[in-house]
Order: sequence, then C-alpha cells, then structure tokens
Amino acid sequence: MKYQSIPHILFNTISNYPDKTALKIQKPDGYQSFTYTEFGEQVKLVANGLAALGLKPRDKIAILSNNRPEWTISDFAVFCLKGVTVPVYQTLPANQIEYVLKDSEARAIFVENQEQFDKIAQIDKALPDLKFVIAFDQVESDIRQVYAYQNLLEKGQIYQKEHPEYFDQSMNSIQPDDICSMVYTSGTTGNPKGVMLHHRGFVTDIVNAEAQLNLQSSFVFLSFLPLSHLYERLAGHWCPIYKGCTIHYARSIDTVIDDLKEARPHVIVSVPRLFEKVAAKVMERVEQSSALKQKIFFWAQRTGRRYHEDKIDNKLSWLLKHKYRIANRLVFNKIKMIMGGRMCYPIAGGAPLSVETMKFFEALDIQIIEGYGMTETHLILTLTPFGKSRYGSCGKPIAGLEMKISPDGEVLVKGPTLMAGYYKRPDLTKEIIDDDGWLHTGDIGHMDKDNFLYITDRKKNILVTSGGKNVASAPIENILKKSKYIEDVCLMGNKRNFISAVIVPSYEALKQWTDAQNLPFTNNAEMIKHPDVVRLFEDTIDQLQSNLARFEKIKKFILLPEPLSLNKGELTPSLKIKRNVIEAKYKKEIDALYNN
Repeated sequence: MKYQSIPHILFNTISNYPDKTALKIQKPDGYQSFTYTEFGEQVKLVANGLAALGLKPRDKIAILSNNRPEWTISDFAVFCLKGVTVPVYQTLPANQIEYVLKDSEARAIFVENQEQFDKIAQIDKALPDLKFVIAFDQVESDIRQVYAYQNLLEKGQIYQKEHPEYFDQSMNSIQPDDICSMVYTSGTTGNPKGVMLHHRGFVTDIVNAEAQLNLQSSFVFLSFLPLSHLYERLAGHWCPIYKGCTIHYARSIDTVIDDLKEARPHVIVSVPRLFEKVAAKVMERVEQSSALKQKIFFWAQRTGRRYHEDKIDNKLSWLLKHKYRIANRLVFNKIKMIMGGRMCYPIAGGAPLSVETMKFFEALDIQIIEGYGMTETHLILTLTPFGKSRYGSCGKPIAGLEMKISPDGEVLVKGPTLMAGYYKRPDLTKEIIDDDGWLHTGDIGHMDKDNFLYITDRKKNILVTSGGKNVASAPIENILKKSKYIEDVCLMGNKRNFISAVIVPSYEALKQWTDAQNLPFTNNAEMIKHPDVVRLFEDTIDQLQSNLARFEKIKKFILLPEPLSLNKGELTPSLKIKRNVIEAKYKKEIDALYNN
C-alpha cells in the first residue's frame, strides 16, 4: 500500500506543497486560512493536547460541528493519536446524539458552539463515559468543565515540548488495519449502526478514486455538505488534500449560491438537488424572457450539446468551435458565473442525477461526475470516467474492487474497502457480508457490457402491489421531482391495488403560480385544498408519468402543508425519506385514498 494511513497522505502533501493554502473560511472580520504547513502544525498541537488530557489510542472522540477548519484539524489529530473519530450530524436533536455517544462509548467530544453544547448539557447525566468536552467557540457551562479549543492548543504546545518524540512515534505506529473512524449510518429503519472503518480502506478509496478524477493542485473545492457524512469528508476533503488542493468552506448550506461566486471553485461535491435547482432557476428565467431570447438560449443549448459530444470524440470542426464561442458569449458565461466561473468538476452522489440535468450542464461543457458508494465500503464504489458519461449510469467500479449482480438483482461488492463490521453487532455484520466475503449493498441494479453500473432502486423500496406487480419507487419519484412544483415525494402502494404518493409541494414555485392565478390564501394548508391547485398537480403528474406502465402510475396523492423534517423523524440526517415513518404518520390519509 502506497500510504500507511490517512495522516501519512496529509504529511506527504505538506512536504510537496508547504506554502499552498489548504483550508480557508470567511469570518466576520475577514478570511482565516491555513497553509498546508500550518495545517500540519495545528494537527500536531491538537493531537498533543488530547494526549495531555489523558486520551489514548482506540479512544472514541466525537465531533459535533458545522464545517470549519477546526473540524478537519481535529479529525486528523484524532487519527494521529491512534484514536477513533465519531462524526455526529450537527442537525441531530439531543436524544439522537445521546444514542450515538452512548453506543460508541465516546470519551471526548468537540462541539462547535453554545447551541451544540446545550444539546450535550441536556443529556449529560446519561453519558458516564464522556469525560471531556472541547468547544471551538466560547461556551458557558454550569454542569461540567468545558475546554476551549485554544486552551487545548496551549496544552498541546506544552506537551510537545515535554514529549518531542511523541507525535512522530504515535503517527508512525499506525497500522493500515487500525480502526480510525466509526460512522453511524442514518438508516431509514431502526437505530443507526456504528460502521467501523480503517486506514487501509480509506487510503485505497482515496488513491483509486482520485486516479479516475485526475485533480490538479491548483483546484479550489467548496465545502458545504456536512463533514459528518462520509461523502463530504472523503470526496470533498481527503481527495483534494491528497492532491494539494484548497478547501474553501461555505458560510452555511443556505449561502451556497453566494459562496460559489465568492470562492469560484473548480470542484463541488454535492447531491443532485443543487445542480437540479441551478438548472431549474435558469429555465425559469428563460421561460419569463422574450421569444428572441428563448430562441437564442435553445440554439445555444443545441450547439453546446453537439460541441460536448464532438469534443469527447475528437471531432470538433472549426465551424462548431466558432458557434460554441458565440453561444458561450451570449448564454453560457452568464450561467457559469452563477457557479463562480471556474467550475469544471462538479461531483454528484447520494441520489441519481436526472439525464436532463446532466445534459443541461454538458451543453455548458461541464461534465458532472457521478459516483456511487456507501459508508460500509469507505464510500466510493464507482465513478464516471471523465468524458465517458452514460446517461442513467453511476460509472464504473474503481480499481481493486470486485462487483457483481446477484440472481435477484442486488449489487454485491468485495475488496479491501469493505468495513471491519458494525460496532458491537456481529449479527448485523453477518447479514450484510456473506461467508464468501461479498457485501450485499441492498441496491438493485445491473451492469452493461462495458462494466458501467446502473442503480434502479433500494431493494427494500421495491413496492409489490396486491396484483403482484413489482414497482421500483426511486425512478418514479425522480421523474416527479423534475416538476418545479414538487419538492419531495414518497410513493406508497405496497400490498395495495394501485400506487399512490405523498407529495411535498415546492411552495415558492406554487405561490408564484397561485399569485398569477389570483388565488388568495392565508396558509399552505388552505392553498393545497383548492381545486385549482389539486388540478395543477393532477395535470403535472399525468404529464410526467405518461411513459410509465399502467401499474406504475400514481392514481391518487396527498399534498403535505409543510416540508418533511429531520426533527420530526421523517428524514434521516442525510435527508433520505423514512418511508415507514411517513406511512405510519399519514396512515389515516393514505388509507382514505384506497377507501374512496
């Protein structure tokens, strides 16, 4: 193996790019940034500080914070201590945080601020294993001692002087198979499970994934997906760190569009929804523009798609290059500036990306790289080879991985990136990894003759109607989400005689429509009951599902007056819908669809 551990990747980059900006964040009084050398020095101080507190190898140390440099520095410091990082979603309520900290037996936790510390304060008595709380920002506490992050750095400085050999000895004694992180899966059913992950799996994934991405050290990444999710942590942090890129932290998930203009990133790691929203926003403006501007836009789109196809096939003519320059000047540059003007490597994962969205960006000469993976495999399983998109596919398996499709259509994988198992749950580990070493992903899919993988749905999301018809819910839900009036949707119909849907309207777009129709309302609940609104959704659904088989079509639906919520238990921390929760919560309304 090329690198012994994740920290060895970081310190190799430090030796290659000592003065390059590694981490950057906007603060109220200006920018704070760390060169790779400063990043490494901070990691050393935090690791020494943790050792000064008495924390030891294999201790579980949690992080509860929004994305910021201290999150990443602390993560690497825990690795160098030979400890185990336990990321905790910053959006979780106190009772769910309690479960993760108790189950993992966490001895210490980094918290961001007063808001996050107050959650710990609520559950403090239930956490006998938790000995240390370290706060990035100043917090007030009357229940236990809280160490300021700055104070930890000072302790680290003293410990480093007293034990100058400690850090190097600790880091160099890390073994590739050492457990370094425990990530709790946000399952759509039951309690989350602690996935035990090791350096070997992460290093293999980072090196083999980047071999397909070919990142440049000059690239800037914008970080806005939560670091508590492995997707952002590995693809959005460790891969760019491996290549010496700069990570620019967004101020918040709500400021991403503004942060794109400020950071001007080359790469963003995102879920498809962001790309779909950018495309939808542009198309909305086009619809509102003059007939001439619409004509120019659609000409540019056609030209852009042809340019992209011919560029990949090395068939670009002088005339097409000239047409593309005009399309770029008249249309595409304005769209690209929404994303900062330098975007060249958008990476999408976590859900399927619609073909229309992919084609929209390809016309701008921007190929969205799709990936597929799961926490239990140290994240990345497949990636789209650059310049070789196949619509509907999530790419080809990365090197060093075996993949096959079981007789019932499930995707199975084997290789060095499989997890060590679920923490304290060998029974569940045996359920997912069979005796031959194949991990059962729970995803239904198929592979084409060139080894491109196509995921059709989650195995447990296959609805079987009372007539015995199998209906894959995810593709149909994705078709419906193409509508600007539909924010989210959850199909129902298992063991029922037809398919129905629970729909969350996109209230911003719906309000614009009702205003244009002069339909006055005092609240959302009143709005969604109006016959004209119901008819709008009926017509929208009918148009979108025109190409579906009869048994796949939605016959009836429910409109919800408010978005689904993490706090109400309707969504996982990674914002996947908990179908069983929705079915139970709206059972009366769903039953009524089938009884009328």
